[in-house]
Amino acid sequence: MSARPMRNYDIEETLALLRAVRGTVVISTHVTPDGDAIGSELALHRLLTKLGVTARIINTDAAPEVLRFMDEDGVLECYEADTHDAVLETAGLIVCLDFNAPSRLRRMERAVSASPVPRLVIDHHLDAQPFADHACIDTEACSTAQIVYRLVAASGVPLDSALAVPLYVGLVTDSGSFRFERTTPEVHRIAAALLEAGVDPMRVHRQVYDEYPFGRSTLLGRMLAGMRSECDGRVTILTVTRAMFEETGSTVEDVENMVNYGLGIKGVEVTALLTELPDAVKISFRSRGLHDVNDVAARFGGGGHRLAAGARVEGAVLADITTRVSEALCRKVRGEAGEADRVC
Repeated sequence: MSARPMRNYDIEETLALLRAVRGTVVISTHVTPDGDAIGSELALHRLLTKLGVTARIINTDAAPEVLRFMDEDGVLECYEADTHDAVLETAGLIVCLDFNAPSRLRRMERAVSASPVPRLVIDHHLDAQPFADHACIDTEACSTAQIVYRLVAASGVPLDSALAVPLYVGLVTDSGSFRFERTTPEVHRIAAALLEAGVDPMRVHRQVYDEYPFGRSTLLGRMLAGMRSECDGRVTILTVTRAMFEETGSTVEDVENMVNYGLGIKGVEVTALLTELPDAVKISFRSRGLHDVNDVAARFGGGGHRLAAGARVEGAVLADITTRVSEALCRKVRGEAGEADRVC
């Protein structure tokens, strides 16, 4: 996907751009979408509908089962080239939500890249790639849902529960239930406004965190049983193999948020979860706050936030990449990591 002179818009400019679209706004997000991705998409779709703008959501992957309760109208579509390429070629605008690198679209990347349609990025991650015409990026926001909420607030559209629930899911999941470093006073003020609009926090928590299939709990137990402690207890390494998925009847979406268990141990400063996929190894990094991990993720071809980042290494052997990740994190906590450590 070729570079474009991407300009960062403020909320009012972004809202004006969206209002002015003639044709369909296609909304999409990254592979293996999480609560912030799906919640932000649904909230933006509903906002545009209320503004009289036609919108469709087309994603590379289906939403995880625990998030489908938000899609009461069944607007989430899973990309099929024969069905959707023509839509992407003739849309009025393509909105890229909660990602800032085209590779995060995976099998949709080719079609989006080939489309002559203008692209808008709405996101909160670091190190954006210039692949869109317009952007509304705030790297200080705790979630993309926080930015979409600002669009709702600026639009004058009344905040009802249909808008508030997906925004709250995005806010809660990407802020780590309001415990991560970008949980600012504004985030809590937004949460209060969403509760006043009709969000039931107990129901949301139950749907998102208490409705996992039995296989996920079995997988969690297997993963924790194999957790490794490195660097005098300052680093933990978690792994999930394809065999573990098969043996427990679980899927890749069940791994969501499991990396955080690696930090819940006294003395641990950084952790990584490596998930074996059919054609790659997915790596999730987390830090308690003493060390940045986005630069470590970058050495494996990824990126992300300072304390939460990830990477995907195509064609990697799990055992080999696990050793390299362990070594890189140990060098990091010892203050020895540098560009010479780049491994991919």
